[in-house]
Amino acid sequence: MDEIELRDVALFSEMDDLEVAEIRAIMDETAFKPGQTIIREGELGNLFYVITAGQVQVSIRNAEGEDIVLQELGPGGFFGELSMLTSEPRQARVRAMNNVVTLALERDEFFGFLQKRPSAAIDVLVELGGRLHNMDAIIRRSASRNVNQVDAERLTLGQRIADTVADTMGSWRFIIVQSTALAIWIMLNATAWINHWDPYPFILLNLMLSFQAAYAAPFIMMSQNRQASKDRIAAEIDHQVNAKAELEVGLLLKRIDDLEQLADENQREIKKMLVK
Repeated sequence: MDEIELRDVALFSEMDDLEVAEIRAIMDETAFKPGQTIIREGELGNLFYVITAGQVQVSIRNAEGEDIVLQELGPGGFFGELSMLTSEPRQARVRAMNNVVTLALERDEFFGFLQKRPSAAIDVLVELGGRLHNMDAIIRRSASRNVNQVDAERLTLGQRIADTVADTMGSWRFIIVQSTALAIWIMLNATAWINHWDPYPFILLNLMLSFQAAYAAPFIMMSQNRQASKDRIAAEIDHQVNAKAELEVGLLLKRIDDLEQLADENQREIKKMLVK
């Protein structure tokens, strides 16, 4: 990538030729092998990378410790800019998918460039603001889990049977079928059409209904206990989502403060230049 090709990078697309040339002069070329980790989640870093060749994968870990791929970047993409600007731990892991060549920009040199070029600093702030918004939306979508899916994965065979029995007995279909069967039973035993196998007061029928009630109650209680367990899972997930949201909001506010501070410094530099 030569100097003018830096315009293909969104972060530098609004800069003029002189600004592009100046920032290219302070960038160092770095190469990475396939599978090599470029940035580790949680580490401190002061470098910002622009990809000139190859592809990288950006991922984070969710509450279960699973890797979630946020995006894949190719030539012209960039990463590591937020941590570089705020001096906070990296929020994601970046791994080389193949042979990758990057241009690395160090924090102090970048800040020195922005202080000399206030207009470039404004362009950078606008681009980073949009990028931060998009990344936050991705993280929020991946933060919560589907309660029904989690519950279904934990179901045992006995719990499935209990749910099926409870759902069946709690339906109009069951009431209609059982009521019809009871009416036919009573009618056939109350008339003289056939031999009476359960004459009035229908002792056999009462015994069968007692057995049904005796077994139905435990099935329904098992289903209700599982529903209570499902509610606990939902409450746990809600707590995790709220905790994530609180941390993310705090992080966003800190980043906004840092960006505002940088903008104030640039304004002071502009006023000094105008006074001179």
